[in-house]
Amino acid sequence: MATRENIPFSIEEVARVMGLQVKRTVRDQLYCKCPFCDDRSGHLNINLSKDVFRCPRCGTQGGILDLYAKFHQITKNAAYSELCDLIGGAAQTTTPVAPVKHIAIETEEVPIASAEVRNNTYSNLMATLSLGSLHKESLFKRGMNSQQIEWAGYRTTPAVRSQKIVTTLLECGCSLEGVPGFYINKTTGRWELDIRGSGIMLPDRNIHGEIEAIQIRLDKTVHSKFNNLTSTGKYFGATSACCPHYVGYCHGMDTVYVTEGVMKSDIAYCLSRQLGKARAFVGLTGVANTNQYMRALTELYDEGVRRIILAFDSDAEFNPHVAQALKNAEQLGIEHGFDVYPLCWDPHFKGIDDLMLSFKEY
Repeated sequence: MATRENIPFSIEEVARVMGLQVKRTVRDQLYCKCPFCDDRSGHLNINLSKDVFRCPRCGTQGGILDLYAKFHQITKNAAYSELCDLIGGAAQTTTPVAPVKHIAIETEEVPIASAEVRNNTYSNLMATLSLGSLHKESLFKRGMNSQQIEWAGYRTTPAVRSQKIVTTLLECGCSLEGVPGFYINKTTGRWELDIRGSGIMLPDRNIHGEIEAIQIRLDKTVHSKFNNLTSTGKYFGATSACCPHYVGYCHGMDTVYVTEGVMKSDIAYCLSRQLGKARAFVGLTGVANTNQYMRALTELYDEGVRRIILAFDSDAEFNPHVAQALKNAEQLGIEHGFDVYPLCWDPHFKGIDDLMLSFKEY
């Protein structure tokens, strides 16, 4: 293990690699937005002369390696090795360079890979990551317990370490071509992972349990709360294609609840189990996503399901967009041979997950 005296990089270089946002500089000290708490004012103090940091808001503190290790929830040994790869220096163990695939033609994007390939790559990707403590706490507040959070397989988006992640996936035999989120850097010729916003990574699973896509619940909402892991517009990148997300469904069930979103359906399913009667959910990534809904109708009908309960958000009562989507979903379901029942509740609770959480707390 390296000591402070022989670490071949400074805390300033670590902060730069992590992409920390500097709010102000005072002599040999940086004040950054703290990555460990919901800080917007630059409470994290980084002392460049002493190579230490501290956030008085959340109390997180430490030295050069602690900053990186605590953020990624890894050991200081692992942090030292990774930072040597990213910044430079002689680490005791070296990370293999990701093999470069020969490119025969010039293309901006490639066709999306099969569901089987995406599932294998995404499963291995999620296995290399972890879920941050702040994200765990937010899920606790929404009603999930520790076992359910682990079962859901959510992960925090990586801030850096893209090359190491890619190397690990390639060593596992994963194919990255056509998998949304991965692309080739035209300068280096290496595969890279494209993360376009920090947040919680949510596996979007099809009826067979395969991960077809990854949705990201963003930490900062600008135009939307969610985006998808994608590499659209990148060299050898691919456009994301989400699927209807199935949770709690088993062959032979006759009733399925349809709602909005991967996370909402996961949480609602978990709460239904806690309340003593597990229900099957299908989450659509968008209330008006007709293509996903049509696919779900076809798959469910083939499975023998004949009863659908529409559990769209309660704002259908005053949001004409949601109201029209609910009406369309009801009509399409009837046309495909289902008994369709729109579910209504007190608009004080926006989503089906909020409603079920109120039952649990009551």
